[in-house]
Amino acid sequence: MKLKKISSWKNFESIESKISKNEIRSWLLENGPITNRIKKNGSFKLHLIQDELSFIKQEDKDFIDCTSNDIKLREVILFCNDEPIVFAQTIIPVETISNGLEQLGNLGNKPLGDILFEKDIFTKDKVVYALFENASSLYWGRKAKYFVKGYKFSVLEIFLIDTND
Repeated sequence: MKLKKISSWKNFESIESKISKNEIRSWLLENGPITNRIKKNGSFKLHLIQDELSFIKQEDKDFIDCTSNDIKLREVILFCNDEPIVFAQTIIPVETISNGLEQLGNLGNKPLGDILFEKDIFTKDKVVYALFENASSLYWGRKAKYFVKGYKFSVLEIFLIDTND
């Protein structure tokens, strides 16, 4: 799945009038674990695309104020009843894994939400929103910056609900 960002990152107030579906709005504003929401609506499955040290775009490094090149990139697709519903990407500097929480480096096929919302050591710093394109479909996504024990990482979620349907 090749998703291309076609708008700049903005705060919710700047994009709210462009969101035509309440379903999309509710996903973008979801405060709890996405995995729990999926499980309430059907059977949940996680497909791990990659989970390894990787090259990260400068824009993504800038978002979390990271100068290191030792960064783990984790990409997954979350399914509800065998339908892809969320593409998620986590960018975790190795120093965040080493000094913040080792468990972030060993998630494997477990959802990040299983630890992100169960432990009181995470702080969400900011959330921004953008529009993405895949072929002729348009999707909204959000990116959040988190801290764990003072160390940064980010989580991008693109909700695979076509804005054109």
